[in-house]
Amino acid sequence: MIKLYLTTLFYFLIIDTIGIQSFVIKIYKTNLPDNLKINFDVTSAIIFYLIFVFGLVYFVIAPFKNASLSSAIIPAIMYGLATYATYALTVKAVFNTFNWTIVISDVAWGMLLCVLISTITIYTVSKVGFLN
Repeated sequence: MIKLYLTTLFYFLIIDTIGIQSFVIKIYKTNLPDNLKINFDVTSAIIFYLIFVFGLVYFVIAPFKNASLSSAIIPAIMYGLATYATYALTVKAVFNTFNWTIVISDVAWGMLLCVLISTITIYTVSKVGFLN
């Protein structure tokens, strides 16, 4: 299970970093109020990554690691939807700093991210025997 977790974490860090640098920051900068600055908190990000990946492995990847890639798609989409919608809609509801563009793009990114990471990890596990 530790190898599966570390493999998932590795893919998550790579793919999420690319996504954040490619378009997430641009969407935030364009849609956040001018007086609100983006302040990156490394400690919070690390804690989020560790917990989020644990949930993804526990609820999606481990149960489907020996199944077909397509069988993990819906659970991955649902995990991304539930987790990213919780975050984005809570920020919108409580702080009212997110607009619908940010909410929708965050949730869509979370769903896509979970599908990509889950399928890549499950594919890797199927091809690399020592991860199983």
